[in-house]
Amino acid sequence: MQQRARKILIISDVEDIGQVIGKSLGPGYEFFLTPADEPVYTIGGRTLPDVVILDIANAELRSEIARNMHNDQRISVLTVICVLAEGEEDKIMTAYQNDTFSIVRRSEDFSQVSDKIKSIFDFDNEGSSSNSGSEKSDDEMLAEAQAHLQNMSFQLIKSISLLAEVKDPCFRGHSRRTASFAREILKRMGGSEEEQMNIYCAALVHDIGMVAIPDSIVGKKSALSDDEFNELRNHTIIGSKIFNGVTQMHEINEAIRWHHERYDGSGYPDGLKGENIPLAARIIAAADAYDSMTSEMVYRSSMQQQQVRDEFIKGSGTQFDPEVAKVVLSIIYDDKNFERRQISRNDWKILLVDDDPMVLQMGEYILSRYKQYKVFQASSGRAALKMLKEETDIDLILMDVEMPLMDGIETLIRIRSDEVTRSLPVIFVTADTSRETLSKALKFGISGYITKPFTPTFFVKRINEILNKTI
Repeated sequence: MQQRARKILIISDVEDIGQVIGKSLGPGYEFFLTPADEPVYTIGGRTLPDVVILDIANAELRSEIARNMHNDQRISVLTVICVLAEGEEDKIMTAYQNDTFSIVRRSEDFSQVSDKIKSIFDFDNEGSSSNSGSEKSDDEMLAEAQAHLQNMSFQLIKSISLLAEVKDPCFRGHSRRTASFAREILKRMGGSEEEQMNIYCAALVHDIGMVAIPDSIVGKKSALSDDEFNELRNHTIIGSKIFNGVTQMHEINEAIRWHHERYDGSGYPDGLKGENIPLAARIIAAADAYDSMTSEMVYRSSMQQQQVRDEFIKGSGTQFDPEVAKVVLSIIYDDKNFERRQISRNDWKILLVDDDPMVLQMGEYILSRYKQYKVFQASSGRAALKMLKEETDIDLILMDVEMPLMDGIETLIRIRSDEVTRSLPVIFVTADTSRETLSKALKFGISGYITKPFTPTFFVKRINEILNKTI
């Protein structure tokens, strides 16, 4: 059966490059030109093209068209090839790159464009041919599926780990620090990479049962009563029940249930002793204790490094597995500058970005009640980018989505495409809760979302949650 001609739409402010590319591609392609200043994204008013070529010399116009295409739900799925001059850098276009948006370099005969178009349709043909020689074997497809599922499981575990941290400020960052320390212990004990990843995942969710413990107990600033302490201890059993039905996570389930067991048998919930306690649980118990000792608590300050060392020497063989304790002591010895600890800060710099002066004033008023925040303001996306050049040590950006000239999405893209600001946390503060906006925000790396209107308490709580992830 003869294939239909592939329709290629060219959006250009330079020239009609269709004839040049067509000579290289041969028959089977139709080219349509639309001007860059008033582009039409369909052919004949209703047919979508197979591929769109952006060949626009004006960088600002190119950025505007790419954004408009990306924001239009109907045409955002199109395959797009952006043509840039040799050596030309365009961070906005680079940020848009994905499976359907690619960049090629301009040459006299546009050979790179032709090659890219061929590769797109060759891939389609391979995918539709059941007799293709390059078809993947069942084993290869199974391996890919397993890797994909493992990645999904890891992302899910990371998300679940945050649930326990919202219960109390003292927990913020605790799971990640404990997981990192547990992995380092196992690495020094000769654990494989797979074993290290397993214990890292288990440590991330070791306190997940805390979600079922009343806030009045978890966040209590004074000593717990016997009844309250007994209820708190139930978090190990509750946490293990959460993962009990997931057979692939049996090791995680064990680590959650028994990470408060002690080597001498005096721990909880089951009073296991010595090597009857799974190794992962023994390691996480030590990592958990280390992070608790080196973190600020509501009822005490963090310990100094010598105090922590003394506690592990004293607890070896009673609270801790002697071999695990020995490894912890070696890590402490190597940590000359005592960097493995919770670092408290009281000098966070926050940039508020909104075109509404009332929102800026309200945000600054709320944050000014807390000494640890220094607030900066920007009334537009462009003003925010300029300020980020001047204030290179901003810790967090709170930004509206709907702003004139440059909206929050494009500002976020520019922030993520700059080496200096790429990892800077950004929270959208907006009344726009549409699925489309949220999807774009997630795609370009938003760190959090605050919906207008909001209460001051929630506003500050959300900011603290994001800031403590950066510690």
